[in-house]
Amino acid sequence: MTVDKKVLIIHYDEIALKGKNQPFFVDKLIQNIKNKLKTATIRTGSSKIIVENYQEEDIELLKLTPGIATMAEAFQVKTDLDKINEAALKIAKLSDAKTFKVETTRAFKQFKLNSMEISCDVGSFVLSQYSDSCSKLLSSRPCRRDLKSLDKRSLTVDVHNPELVIKIELEKDKTCVQGQKIQGVGGLPVGTAGKVVCLLSGGIDSPVAAFEMMKRGAKVEFIHFHNKTINKSGVEVKIRKLVERLETVQGKSKLHIVPFEDYQKDVIANVPADLRMIVYRRIMFRIADKMMDKSGAKAIVTGDSLSQVASQTLENMTVIYQATDKLKLAPLIGKNKREIIDIAQKIGTYDISIEPYEDCCSFMIAKHPQTKSKLEDVLEVETELTVI
Repeated sequence: MTVDKKVLIIHYDEIALKGKNQPFFVDKLIQNIKNKLKTATIRTGSSKIIVENYQEEDIELLKLTPGIATMAEAFQVKTDLDKINEAALKIAKLSDAKTFKVETTRAFKQFKLNSMEISCDVGSFVLSQYSDSCSKLLSSRPCRRDLKSLDKRSLTVDVHNPELVIKIELEKDKTCVQGQKIQGVGGLPVGTAGKVVCLLSGGIDSPVAAFEMMKRGAKVEFIHFHNKTINKSGVEVKIRKLVERLETVQGKSKLHIVPFEDYQKDVIANVPADLRMIVYRRIMFRIADKMMDKSGAKAIVTGDSLSQVASQTLENMTVIYQATDKLKLAPLIGKNKREIIDIAQKIGTYDISIEPYEDCCSFMIAKHPQTKSKLEDVLEVETELTVI
């Protein structure tokens, strides 16, 4: 007996709720997958996407692909009990699990066994054949050194809390035998919700904010306001590394690096220390506004989290956001720092973000910054500026 084909089964959840628009979202997800997996063959099934000719490392790329809820390696075989049994055995051997169960859904009701009977038959086969194959292999090895590399784990059935669920989807002509479920990030495919610009500082929060918008289907362009520092190239390297990491989520991305030295000097010279951060951020929003007009972006994304720092109080954000009438999005607004760090670690930006660097903000922070600024006060001090 031979297994016909190894495939990767991709499931989506939120896309399935899109009704008549569902094909648009599915097509976009398929295109995004194709852009990442250059050599794979991709086709659609019933409420799923099937990937053939993939590499094991491709799975890591797909884990962070918005729109994918779960994945599973699988074998697609003819609807024949012997072939299903063989495929299930191979799935068991791909896993490190010590407990398993079998679940069956049977679209082809005329099959000789019902769903429960199929699960019982396949489970019994895996259990017996797994044990037999292990004992035969162990007895055939000529020396103890070779035995160390063998899989000696026991495999038992646990119908309540198994480490591995072997899922069988039986149809008339073909059956899919799926292995361990691999969690994706869910959400919607990048490119289905328009374009936004993200103010990328180089800290922990803004890359996570960009990721959260990618999950909602937005294509993100990045703007970094660059302070003139001794280690100019080091700062740029860090920012580019963050964008490269986020490209594993949304694909090729644009980064705009805006020189900020002249604005920085103007603010320091003309604005009281307790209002500098607020005025600085208002300048950022004005520059982003102009860049949006050129790029066609519809919103500005920030890493703001309510009351995390002085510039992120309700009063200060009200004054800062007033600088432009463009839509402002703050996807982290209700998250605490621990939640944000957890996401950063998950998407691989955390280690880059904590690399030491000096951003524009570090030159603007007063010892006692204003936490409840008033718009009229800020507008008055801005009249002293020469570069805006």
